[in-house]
Amino acid sequence: MRSIAILILLLSFFACKDDNTGEAKVAPVSNVTYTAANGSILFQWDNPQMNNLAYVEISYVDKDGVVHRCLTKGGLTQQVIEGIADNSPYYFRFLVYNTEGKASEPVEIMASALESTVNLFYGRVSLGVDFSGINVIWENNYNETFYVELTYTDLNGNTYKEEVVAGAYTSGRQFVKIGSSISGSQSIKVYASVVDENGNESDRKVLDFYKKEAGRLDRSKWRVMSYSSQNNDSPVTNLLDDDPNTIWHSQWQGGKPDYPHWFILDLGAKKKLEKVGIQQRKSSQLLRGVEIYGNNISATPSDEKQWSLFHAFDVAVSQAEQIFEFPDVVTYRYIKMMFVTPCGSDGGDKLCAGFATLNFYGSDVVDE
Repeated sequence: MRSIAILILLLSFFACKDDNTGEAKVAPVSNVTYTAANGSILFQWDNPQMNNLAYVEISYVDKDGVVHRCLTKGGLTQQVIEGIADNSPYYFRFLVYNTEGKASEPVEIMASALESTVNLFYGRVSLGVDFSGINVIWENNYNETFYVELTYTDLNGNTYKEEVVAGAYTSGRQFVKIGSSISGSQSIKVYASVVDENGNESDRKVLDFYKKEAGRLDRSKWRVMSYSSQNNDSPVTNLLDDDPNTIWHSQWQGGKPDYPHWFILDLGAKKKLEKVGIQQRKSSQLLRGVEIYGNNISATPSDEKQWSLFHAFDVAVSQAEQIFEFPDVVTYRYIKMMFVTPCGSDGGDKLCAGFATLNFYGSDVVDE
């Protein structure tokens, strides 16, 4: 019986030894499970029963061949792997290390995250070519910072990289000036992508940046379709006659309707609109806050929500024509000009609206 007991003890001893060295083996993790999230995976597992467990290493190789490693201290049995660039399946390798630096046999599990947040955020970024640069507009609903990167090479071969920071839970707009001297039909390629804090990069969009040279649109076919009010001697049509001495003025004889004031124009056909020109009256100026809406359905759409606001701005106290560039080129036939706040310079009268000339700058829509 004593011999049998010794034999059992020896078998138990050698079962915990490495076959080649005779040293004790490090047992692997077991029961590995995972939960996928956007751009990340939560792994959970069971650790081996051992007193000298140091840490568990989780690693994977991404599509670019870069090895990512994460160390989890001994005793912990879950870990979130963040910054996964896509939703492709990857092999994740688990190694248990003891305090002597020896590792277990690997345990591999194939897993994939949901869509990367860098791509989800990119869907919330809009880019518009402006007269001298690019407008970057974003809405970041995520608890991480992203970077919108614009890169381009100018006509002299110089390469530039501009960066817009979109902080966590922010929305905003930033203008990025393109430092390239171009004219006429010349253009350069601007490459736009989003990078997250882990260095993951979205797909790139390509923008053709060119110098906009919008011309003043012909107003001969424009029609005034409706208006909130006008004085009998100062109709809305006075805005289209190129005479700064004639004006449109909201009603002031027999009553003074309050703000907002508005009128609707039919441009006769769809036009590509890039900027608007407004000239205040020569005497006391009346306008301040202006909003411009457009639609391509009718001058009186069945639903008021079919008007789309595409620019809002404040007009200064000045007798010269003031030019306001739109963030993006828009295409509309029907225009609604809304005047929402007064200048108040007309002897303190803050009820009336009026100005001298109106121009839109852009081009005809071809082949529509």
